[in-house]
Order: sequence, then structure tokens, then C-alpha cells
Amino acid sequence: MQYKKIIFLSFLIVLGFSVKAQYTHVQESEIETNTDTLGIVNVIQDARVDELLKTDQIISAKNPGFTGYRVQIFSGRSTDRERAFKVKEEFNELFPEERAYVVYKAPDFRVRVGNFRSKIESIELYKACIEYFPNCYPVKTRILFADLIPIQKEAEEVILEEVTE
Repeated sequence: MQYKKIIFLSFLIVLGFSVKAQYTHVQESEIETNTDTLGIVNVIQDARVDELLKTDQIISAKNPGFTGYRVQIFSGRSTDRERAFKVKEEFNELFPEERAYVVYKAPDFRVRVGNFRSKIESIELYKACIEYFPNCYPVKTRILFADLIPIQKEAEEVILEEVTE
């Protein structure tokens, strides 16, 4: 009785391989005959994929940007607003290719520079800045996608940073 089961299962396995081989052969011949067409692609997908894409768009619209790093070169009290903008101007003269931001996080004004995806990327700017700004260090922050677009002339702006803990 055991031998009959083994022979029957072996027969099904061999039959499965032969059917698969014939099916593959049919597909290859279809590919050869359809090479002269314009290449119409039909996408067959579950309707839930569209719902997930819409959900992702809504989430991205609420929170545009990504978590990245900048180098903080200055931190002062609320009375140091003018000093923060002087430090920003000084940085812009030394490093015109990098962007600088004055951030107000109550009760302090901070000057942060650069836009980096990881802390390792920010180290190069940190090493260049430490000569001119000895108290600088990399900080994790939220970077907006709009910050990555180079602009011609920056207006005097202060970024209000939200507390996200």
C-alpha cells in the first residue's frame, strides 16, 4: 500500500513538471510573436493599493519633510536675536554654498546650518565650522523638502521650531 502512494505521488510530481515546461514554452513563443507591437502594459492590482497611496499622500501633506541633521553653530537667549543674525551673516560669508537658519525655540535663538540626511554627512561641515565656531555640534532636526531647493537671496526669517518629543 505504501508503494502505491509513493508511485502515485511521483507520477503527480513528474506530471506537474511537464505541464510547467509546456506552459513556459508557450509563453516564450508568445513573446517572440509580440515583439513588433507597441508594448501595451496592463496593470492588474488590488484596489487597496490605491487607498494606501492616498493615505500616504495625506500623511505626507501633513508632515512634509524628513528627519535629518544640521550643525548648530550658535545658541543664545531671547535677547540675542541680533547676535544670531550676525552669526548667520558671518557663516554665509565663510560658507556661501551652505544654507543657514535662525531657529527660535523658546526662549532661545539658535543658528543651524546645512541640510543632511544622516549625522555622518554633517560631520564634514562640522569639522569645517569648528575652526570658526568652536561650540558647534550636529543636531537632529526636521528638514523640509522646500529647504533643499536652492534660492537666490534669503530673506531675514526666523523658523519657529515645534517641540516634538
